[in-house]
Amino acid sequence: MSKSTYKVLILGAGAGGISVAARLKRSLGDSEIAIIDPSENHFYQPLWTIAGAGLMPKEQTVKKQKDLIPNGVDWIKEKVIAIDPVTQRVSLSSDMMVGYDFLVIATGLKLNWEKIEGLNGNLGKNGICSVYQYDQVDAAAKMIQDFQGGVALFVMPPVPIKCAGAPQKIMYLAENIFRDHGVRHKTQIQFATAGKAMFGIPTFSNALDQIVKDRNIEPLFLHKLSGVDAEKKEAIFDVTDSEGKVSRKNIKYDLLHVVPTMSAHPLISETSLAVQEGDQKGWLAVDKMTLQHLKYSNIFGVGDVTGIPNSKTGAAVRKQYPIVVKNLLAVMNGQMPVEKYDGYSSCPLITEIGKVMLAEFGYEGKLMPTFPLNPAVPRKMYWHLKKDLLPVLYWNAMLKGLG
Repeated sequence: MSKSTYKVLILGAGAGGISVAARLKRSLGDSEIAIIDPSENHFYQPLWTIAGAGLMPKEQTVKKQKDLIPNGVDWIKEKVIAIDPVTQRVSLSSDMMVGYDFLVIATGLKLNWEKIEGLNGNLGKNGICSVYQYDQVDAAAKMIQDFQGGVALFVMPPVPIKCAGAPQKIMYLAENIFRDHGVRHKTQIQFATAGKAMFGIPTFSNALDQIVKDRNIEPLFLHKLSGVDAEKKEAIFDVTDSEGKVSRKNIKYDLLHVVPTMSAHPLISETSLAVQEGDQKGWLAVDKMTLQHLKYSNIFGVGDVTGIPNSKTGAAVRKQYPIVVKNLLAVMNGQMPVEKYDGYSSCPLITEIGKVMLAEFGYEGKLMPTFPLNPAVPRKMYWHLKKDLLPVLYWNAMLKGLG
């Protein structure tokens, strides 16, 4: 039975929310913490690229939320519709209100499918697929596995998005599958990215430049997807030239892998909780080191919702959540938060079936490799790390507050 007020309220039962709850529970008693989230299922999304290529069943990426919420933590299965940081209350979809002394916002982000004109009703058919949504993973796998040749077009939207490497991971897997199926010679692969390079950090971007050259993949830079014409099988882009002028361009496709732009939910983005201007506008306004809210000292953020200049990945959450817990406990005890997040993120870039380039970096693109090896070289050991070891650590360590 949920209470009307909690010592700590956590919004969101994703990677950040559950990990914070599990670790924080050790310092607080039962029924001091509640998680608010309506979702029945919990997903390990990093494997959706592999499942979306048809190399594993997507069912291996999902577990029941009820089996993951820590014992002694109340689960309020509701949708949050408003946060009042002044009165320290949260409004729920049932018209119920829950108070808090401290708040952890772990609401993740929103996929803006609706901003791709003409996409509505066409995702998962007419040659259009995506591995960014669980119920679309099987359709993507079928389209890639059954592809018989033509133009395969893969899209990368403007950052920030979650797992910025995924749009090209699925492309490299598809290219490998096309080779294995004997259709690569009659396939043209294009990577249309809103960015200026293959990756945001030169060390990895330079290595990926060579990979796309060797694989005969055509990169199309400064191409932002604005819509699709499913009947004509054309993707519509806003293309920026060297002088900054934008023009419209249609590209024919036989297979189109789409990734939408992403943002914080309106619950955050349209309120005083968000950054009001600049590159992080609309995301949760927290200090990039302590992850404490810049305006409300009893609020912390963790994960994709935060407005900080890092890469939005599960690995980032793994480094953030212990810092949030330590700093939250410090503030509870009347102390200053001193633990600092260095911006660490990891993007295991799949470059072919069985090989991964392990990109690890922090704020300002600082390289932060775990292993004493050239990080720009794809290796078999990293494939096993991504596919086999990291999921085990996620379910059995991180979500228990141990990772």
